Amino acid sequence: MHPILFQIGSFKLHTFGLLMIVAFFAALWLARKRAPRFGLKPEKITDVSFFALLFGILGARIVFILQALPYYLAHMDELWSIQFQGLTSFGGFLFGLAYLAGWSYKNKISLINVLDLMIAPMLLGQAIGRVGCLMNGCCYGGACPPGMLWGIHVDGLVGLYHPAQIYESLMDVGGLLILFAIEKRGLSKGQSFSAGLVLYGLARFIYEFWRAGFSSSYLPGLRITDAQAAAGSMMLIGVALFIVFRNRAHSQQEIPA
Repeated sequence: MHPILFQIGSFKLHTFGLLMIVAFFAALWLARKRAPRFGLKPEKITDVSFFALLFGILGARIVFILQALPYYLAHMDELWSIQFQGLTSFGGFLFGLAYLAGWSYKNKISLINVLDLMIAPMLLGQAIGRVGCLMNGCCYGGACPPGMLWGIHVDGLVGLYHPAQIYESLMDVGGLLILFAIEKRGLSKGQSFSAGLVLYGLARFIYEFWRAGFSSSYLPGLRITDAQAAAGSMMLIGVALFIVFRNRAHSQQEIPA
């Protein structure tokens, strides 16, 4: 872990914040590269991505606060932070999605095209962002056997812990490669987004098994975390949408015939 990359006087450059910026620009590069395939101009993607990021950060913070509402009601001075701390990726995803929907409606652009375009950059950004979590010392996994070569030390804890952040990062990269592969085979409109939901949801669901009981809490009376419940719902929605978009494409092809 290395939460502070360097410090000059009172100025501190947080590694997590820097990697979030790297994640954004890497995702933006990929989105601009994919834009022509989906009938969109790279310049428009730059503008919408910036504001989607701002809404995503806001949503990530709001949902995080709601998850720990009793604590924040007792510590009102900690409600808002200008640093990348106390965020949840599902909140960021939902608020970013809401902004994209509003932007698409206002500009009379197909929302499905935008989502098909954006899902791959989202996976790339998430993969890089989890490296930031590792450097920050948050979102770590459970205790691992002594001497495990890739076990990490966590500040304030004894022993070695699984670098679960890197596990998810690798799964997100794997999901991105799978998405690229199935896109090359040909997908109907909306299926890239649907498949991306399934791939990201699966990665997050598996990731939580290492975090559960350590840096992530179980739902009351259940043996799954709130993130696993959200990830499971995301996978189910993705599968349903994949089937719907496939059937819609087949119906449209049959009309001319």
